Amino acid sequence: MACFNYWTSPFQVGSHHLARGFVEAGYDVAFVSSPISPLHLAGHIGHINRELCERYAIYKSGGQRHLGGHIWTYAPGSILIPYNTPLLRSEWVNHNWHKLTFPSVVKKVKDAGFGDVDIIYFDNPNQAFWLDIIKHKKSMFRIADKNSGFEGSTAAMRKLESDLARSVDAVIYTAEHLKDYVEAMHPKSAFHVPNGVNFKHFKQSSRSVPDEYKNLSKPIALYVGAMESWFDYDLVNRAAAQLPHVSFVLIGSDQVARARLKHLDNIHILGCRPYSELPRYLYNADVGIIPFDVGKYPELVNGIHPLKLYEYLACGLPVVSVEWEEIRNLKSPAVLCQTGDRFIEAISTAVTQPQEKDALVKYASEADWSVRVKTIFNFLGMSQA
Repeated sequence: MACFNYWTSPFQVGSHHLARGFVEAGYDVAFVSSPISPLHLAGHIGHINRELCERYAIYKSGGQRHLGGHIWTYAPGSILIPYNTPLLRSEWVNHNWHKLTFPSVVKKVKDAGFGDVDIIYFDNPNQAFWLDIIKHKKSMFRIADKNSGFEGSTAAMRKLESDLARSVDAVIYTAEHLKDYVEAMHPKSAFHVPNGVNFKHFKQSSRSVPDEYKNLSKPIALYVGAMESWFDYDLVNRAAAQLPHVSFVLIGSDQVARARLKHLDNIHILGCRPYSELPRYLYNADVGIIPFDVGKYPELVNGIHPLKLYEYLACGLPVVSVEWEEIRNLKSPAVLCQTGDRFIEAISTAVTQPQEKDALVKYASEADWSVRVKTIFNFLGMSQA
């Protein structure tokens, strides 16, 4: 599995959950993340933060084993890596960074026992080189976002994505809105596999009150996830100002959030929390919110199939979301809002008139990741190991 994210990231995305599903189906998995570089550590690209430190620890360890040894994970180290700066955005770097890894990432993967595999899985086109290096029976590319819409996207990355989509046996995409985007790359085959939820994780986890909640006034409106450019900071600022009795709690990468959100007494930015701890925050909140900026970023947001929707609902947490095409088509129990005023009104209603939780939990239970794994195996014509 050639992925953007590293295995122990607090942002457990679809590839993490599918990896667990592959293990449950009887497979061993190599989970290889995006590389790190001395340029990171020297401060020339990106920021030295917790994520970089954790990826560096994985690199220094030479690879780590998880899930009873069935997951082997590694973060490569390379002199040059793909990045949106004049030198690093070149096609040569995008195609050849793996040849500059130390130690060789190819040797590391083969020494770990993954030189001949059943499936090569990509969510990161910058690792497309594995197709020519690793002997495999099937290959697949999972597209979970309109990658060309991100600020860090480059011409070389977009070409790699298109080339990879044409080369693998199958492309899977998470949102129906991505269908045209995928088909424009002319893949051999493509099919829709939406995001899901690790239902057992949320159903069976601790429900004790987090320490951070003990000093907060109830009710609590909670957001968990990425807070990037498409997050509607203005909407959250308005909601917090108009609902001073509601505590707005935000969990996720906080660098931009601390700059964009107002310093109001009822806005609480907690930063990232381990995936294992998230259920406690959800169970003890009153409403889960999804405030994306559809107006400014329609193509990005319309390509999102919201994983957090299922995670909120799995904990019986009512959901208030802005409305966009994909979430509307899900016909979920979430309250969808076309305007900021309606979004604020819906939060106020949700915290005073709680919904019946059984229907929320039932909806989430039907979207377990095990169902998604079975769909993938069926489409590839493969069975459990």
